[in-house]
Amino acid sequence: MPYLLPAMKKPFLHADPTNFICCILLATSYIGASTAAQAAAPDFDRPFQFSLNLSNADINLKSDLAEHNVNLDRIAISVFSQADPRLQLGFVTGSSYLTLDNDPPSAGMSLNGYHAGLAMRSRWGSNPQLGVHARYLYQDTRNETATQTVVLSWHEWTAGISATLLLGGQLELRAGWAHHEVDARRRATGNINETRRLELAASGQGLLGLAWRTISGGHMGVRLLGGDYRQVEFRFAQTFR
Repeated sequence: MPYLLPAMKKPFLHADPTNFICCILLATSYIGASTAAQAAAPDFDRPFQFSLNLSNADINLKSDLAEHNVNLDRIAISVFSQADPRLQLGFVTGSSYLTLDNDPPSAGMSLNGYHAGLAMRSRWGSNPQLGVHARYLYQDTRNETATQTVVLSWHEWTAGISATLLLGGQLELRAGWAHHEVDARRRATGNINETRRLELAASGQGLLGLAWRTISGGHMGVRLLGGDYRQVEFRFAQTFR
């Protein structure tokens, strides 16, 4: 299956930091220009949202023989639409770039590929808000040399609950808990022929988030996860009526 976004020589978050800083400055300029001294409209007042998400994660996967750290970069786009006044359904897709430690067949390799999946989220209340979210992703990454081919594919499930407080109508503080499960299979052919199952079973993480909203529906934020699925994610979103 062709990758949904072009391949890159380096994962975005590991590439020249100047590119990343430019993205932050451009997004900040956009949000600053559209800010008004009024309360921000909640996402659920607008039936459609488009977002760009940049994330880096360190994930501790286990097999029967060893533990493996996965360093994973993702560039993703997501689209959410309103199913009813308190429920939004979405689609997520993008590119994935990862390395797998403690695995001889993939030693020295960076595996590139794609991910895609479905998501939902729901919120109750106005300020503060109580929210729940869930997501399923399928991911396929691979690399090939003259002597070795490695494919790492996985299914990933996420569910969480959080509380959100809006300060001054625009600064959003979020705290909560998230649960991840990963069921992966690594297939190697060539000099080493081997199939190995890897998993992250029943892992819970604390969740912290900070975001800046605008009256026009703009949103720029960062989210942190701890535990066996440690992640930092930057999100740039725009909602539409």
